[in-house]
Amino acid sequence: MPSSPVATNRYHHGNLREVLIDSAEQAIVSQAAEELSLRALARAAGVSQTAPYRHFNDRNELLSAVSERGYVRLIERLSSTIERSSSNPGEQVKAAAKCYIGFAIENPSLFKLMFGPLLQPTHQFPPLHDKIRACNKLVQSMLAAGVQSGSIMSEDLRYLTNTAWAGIHGLATLVIDMPDVFERHIDMEHQIEISVRTLLT
Repeated sequence: MPSSPVATNRYHHGNLREVLIDSAEQAIVSQAAEELSLRALARAAGVSQTAPYRHFNDRNELLSAVSERGYVRLIERLSSTIERSSSNPGEQVKAAAKCYIGFAIENPSLFKLMFGPLLQPTHQFPPLHDKIRACNKLVQSMLAAGVQSGSIMSEDLRYLTNTAWAGIHGLATLVIDMPDVFERHIDMEHQIEISVRTLLT
């Protein structure tokens, strides 16, 4: 990984932690997260190989910060999408599903890190764990409004949330892992429509 003058300059202004998070997020686009090297990131930032350890105990702690940032973005996008969408619960779920899948398509490496096994169990990274819970609560609140209006079946919200999340997450994973199938043969708008309708019924 080549040295970055911008990264080095930002470090001298006391932003090494953010520089490392930025660099790690960029690095996992072209290499497996498991292969990420703190030493390589330090070289790219123009700092000593021990400098990253002032901010992160190890690679996975850095990756948890990258994942946490991903959840912040996802929550912001979902919140904004739900607020702008129709008050109809079905339309809200559809809009949220499109937003979620769109995020996965735009950020496949980050998406896989956020939901993959590398950082499990997440309670070892409290800030990340809190963001995951916040995302879950956002989905729960959306579904709770549907239950209250009678348009979504009345059931324990924990199970409804897991069911809805699993369904849309599974579709998002298929889209990013098998792009040829979906790009050539599937109308995503129609696929999301059917998926959401199936979930709601």
